[in-house]
Amino acid sequence: MNRRKILCLLLSCAVLDLAAARTYEVYPATVETVEEFETLANALRPGDELILHGGTYSQKERRSVTAKGTAEQPIMIRAARGEAPLLTRPGGVRRNNIEFVDCAHLVIRGLRFQGGNSGVRFIRGHHITFEECEIFETTNNALTMNSGDCHAFIIRRNHIHHTGLSTSGATEGEGMYIGCHSGSCRTTDSLIEGNYIHHLRGTSSGGNDGIEIKFGSHGNIVRNNVIHDTNIGQKYPGIFVYGGGSGANIVEGNLIWNAGEGIQVVSDAIVRNNIIFDCAATGITAAPHVAVPHVRNTAIVNNTVFNAPIGVRIRWTDATNMLFANNAVYCPGGTALDAFALGSARLRNNYVHGRLTGIAVDNERVFDGGAPSAAFLDVARRDFWPRAGSALLGHADSDLPAALDFNGTKRVAPFDIGAYESDGREQNPGWKVQAGFKH
Repeated sequence: MNRRKILCLLLSCAVLDLAAARTYEVYPATVETVEEFETLANALRPGDELILHGGTYSQKERRSVTAKGTAEQPIMIRAARGEAPLLTRPGGVRRNNIEFVDCAHLVIRGLRFQGGNSGVRFIRGHHITFEECEIFETTNNALTMNSGDCHAFIIRRNHIHHTGLSTSGATEGEGMYIGCHSGSCRTTDSLIEGNYIHHLRGTSSGGNDGIEIKFGSHGNIVRNNVIHDTNIGQKYPGIFVYGGGSGANIVEGNLIWNAGEGIQVVSDAIVRNNIIFDCAATGITAAPHVAVPHVRNTAIVNNTVFNAPIGVRIRWTDATNMLFANNAVYCPGGTALDAFALGSARLRNNYVHGRLTGIAVDNERVFDGGAPSAAFLDVARRDFWPRAGSALLGHADSDLPAALDFNGTKRVAPFDIGAYESDGREQNPGWKVQAGFKH
């Protein structure tokens, strides 16, 4: 067969494949066993689209979906435009709301998941986008990725709230549980962005963390999430990254309040441009953990921490390649820095207000930042923009700043301390600190 015939045959096959992609629509129902939604979802082929219309989809038995698209023809499962389909469970059913098993090149958009033990469980999978969904009123946690390796996920602009409602036994209630605690499964190269997570309840030692990325999971970016009230029952971190993998996790541009710790980090991470306030234990804890064998390769730069009993707690005696620089830590009535064990860590140009433990103002590692009222525009209104004349203006170490600030604005010399770069502006031109999605 000559090249022209081969080319024509290949083009014909491509046209046939594209033509085979279909759109299906499904309407709500309450069933005992398998609903139409589940049947259709499991029959989807590359390029297919399944549209759910508004109303309640309730199923008593296990709800499980396996959908495998391709990079060229992903599968789409989404809400009908302007509608809000709700997937739920009949009362008393102790199952996960939905499980996505071994899915690939799949987009899930605009669905609401109410109830279930876990709301949405991903059991392995790769190249999955889960966006603009809502998970709420679960008996345990909301979204889990701890049943096998997951790779190249995008988890974006989801509303997760009111978890851990079980009253029949201990419950954890994490917003997102990512990776296995032992490191036996890992999530890699994924983006967790722009989610709104709040009111998480936990009654066990497992913890009601907002976003928890377990040992060995790496290459993940956690940015621009708004997390608050991870303190119902237990008080656990807004974000907890363990590290210990072959690459770093990046935690940046997040807003956190009313948590136990705002951010807890052990190893292999970049923590930058976060705003944390009103936490019950610490703003940031950077210390070893029993699950992580080595503490290493962590940079904590350009964060703003306000009003915690301990602003930042550091324990880095045996750690390697650690950096703490250009942070604004203001804890009136509390301890700004508790840093007994620093080892070989590099500290530069951190501005503080509050007591110091294990470290002192030396005008190199630590500077006196002055009163909060002189540093920030209006802390009573959660406005942490540096006011005119603030000690934070232009005093960052010029070799160590984050490239962007909390607003995503490029930093320019002379660089500012903390999460914002003012560049001479007296008011914050970006999104204001508040409950809801960060814009």
